[in-house]
Amino acid sequence: MALLTHADYEQIASGLSFQTKALIDGSFVESPSGKTFATENPATGKLLAEVTACDDRDVDAAVAAARRAFADKRWAGLKPVTRKEILLRFARLIREHLDELAVIETLDSGKPIFDNAQGDVPETADCIGWYAEAIDKLEEEITATGPENLSLIVRDPIGVVGAILPWNFPLLMAAWKLGPILATGNSVVVKPAKLTSLSMLRLAELALEAGIPDGVLNVLPGSGATIGKAITLHPDVDLVTFTGSTEVGRELLTYSGQSNLKRILLELGGKNPCIVMPAAADLDAAAEGAAQAVFWNMGENCSSNSRLIVHKSIHDTFVEKLLEKSGLWKTGNPLDPRFNLGALIERRHQDSILGYIEKGKAEGADLVLGGRQILQQTGGYFIEPTIFTGVSPDMTIAREEIFGPVLAVLVCEDEADAIRLANDTQYGLHASLWSDDLHQVTRMSRAIRAGTISVNCFSEGDFTTPFGGFKQSGFFGRDKSLHACRQYTELKTIWMAIRSA
Repeated sequence: MALLTHADYEQIASGLSFQTKALIDGSFVESPSGKTFATENPATGKLLAEVTACDDRDVDAAVAAARRAFADKRWAGLKPVTRKEILLRFARLIREHLDELAVIETLDSGKPIFDNAQGDVPETADCIGWYAEAIDKLEEEITATGPENLSLIVRDPIGVVGAILPWNFPLLMAAWKLGPILATGNSVVVKPAKLTSLSMLRLAELALEAGIPDGVLNVLPGSGATIGKAITLHPDVDLVTFTGSTEVGRELLTYSGQSNLKRILLELGGKNPCIVMPAAADLDAAAEGAAQAVFWNMGENCSSNSRLIVHKSIHDTFVEKLLEKSGLWKTGNPLDPRFNLGALIERRHQDSILGYIEKGKAEGADLVLGGRQILQQTGGYFIEPTIFTGVSPDMTIAREEIFGPVLAVLVCEDEADAIRLANDTQYGLHASLWSDDLHQVTRMSRAIRAGTISVNCFSEGDFTTPFGGFKQSGFFGRDKSLHACRQYTELKTIWMAIRSA
C-alpha cells in the first residue's frame, strides 16, 4: 500500500488514545495490585503510557476465564464456517485500522513506519485471514479397516494456550500465534512483551469487535518473570507457545516439568549464516540481500543473517559491493517514511550492542562500517549499520547473538568449509545461500542444519511454510503453515465396532 507522509503519521500519533488495561473475560480491567509500568518511545526516550502491571492473581483470573470459555464451547463449539467468518471480520478490522496500528507499533517499538505500514500490519491481517480460510479445510481421517469396524482419527483443540510474545515483531508474532490457536478452537492467554504491549491491547479491542467471544482471548501486560512464569506453571494451561531468547526457553521447559508437563513450543534465537559462493551470478543482488538480511528491523530479528560467509576468491569484490548497498540503509525518525531503519528497543539493549562492537574491535576484527551510536540529540536509541571484516570463527561477534545491526564477515576456502562454518553454532534457525549452481545449492541446503534455507534471497517463506529451528533455536515448535494448526491440537483415535445386520 502507499505510504502516507511524515506529517500524516505525526498527526495520527498526536490523536492516539492508548488502551492500557488488561483484557480478562471480555473486559478491560486494572490489576488488583493497582500497579502500572511505564512504556516509552524508543525514538525519543519519552513516556508513552502507564500500562497495567498484571500479577499471579490476574493470571489465575484469565486462565479461569479461558477454561470456562473452552469448557462451554462458546468458541470451539461453533461451526467451522462461523469461526471462519469471525476471524475474517477480525482481519478486515485490522486492515481498516492499518495506519493507526502501524503508528502505535512504531511509537512503542521504534520500528520504522516504512516497515509497519507496508509489511507488519498488512501481514498481520493476512495471517489471521489465512488461518480463517483454513478452518473449514482442516480435514480428519478414516483409516482402512474391515467391515466390522470404523476407525476415525480426529484432532481436538488442546484447550487453554498461553502465548508469550517477543518485542521485535509485536503484532506479526501475535498473529502467527493467534491465527492457528483460534482457528483450531482453543482459548488463549496472551502475554505481550512488557516493552511493547500497546499494539496487542489495541488488537484485542478489534478482536472483541469482530465477535471473538468473551474469555476466548485474554491479554495480560506486565513482567515476563512474573506473568510468563505464572502462566507456564499454571496447572490449567495445556500448552505454552513462546518466541524469545534461548535462556528464557530453558526456564519454560523447567516450569513445565515442575507443573503439569504442558506442551512447550519454542522459537528461540539464531546466529544465522549468509553464504556467498563464486557461482552466484549476480553479486550486486547478493550484496543487497546480505545487507537486508542483517540490517532489516535494525537487526532485531531472530532470523537475521548476522554472519556473512564469503568465498575467498570473491571476498574483496563482494565486500566492496556490500558497503555500497549498506549505504542505502538510512536511520532516522521511525515515523518518517524516508527512513528504513528506526530506533533500538531500549537503552539497555543499545548498550549491549555497543558492548559487542567494542569487543569485536578488541578481539582484532576490522571495523569497516559504522560502529557508533547516533542521533543522541533525539533522546532515542540509535546505532548506525555496522560491518566487521577479518572475523575468525572464535570471536564473540561470530558466536553470540547480538540482535542488532552488526555483521561479522568470515572467509571460506571451499564448499565444505562454508558448510562447516555455517554449522559451527549452537543455533539452527535460518540460513541464506547465494549460488546459481543447482547441484551446489541442493548439496549445501541439505547439509546446513537450519529450519529455513533461503536460496538467492533473504526470506522466511510465506504463510504456507513452517518457521522454526534446529538445535538451540527451537524445541518442537513451528509457526506458520498448517503444521502450526496441528501443534495446538490433540490427536485422538476413535475405534468403533459395527454390529452385523
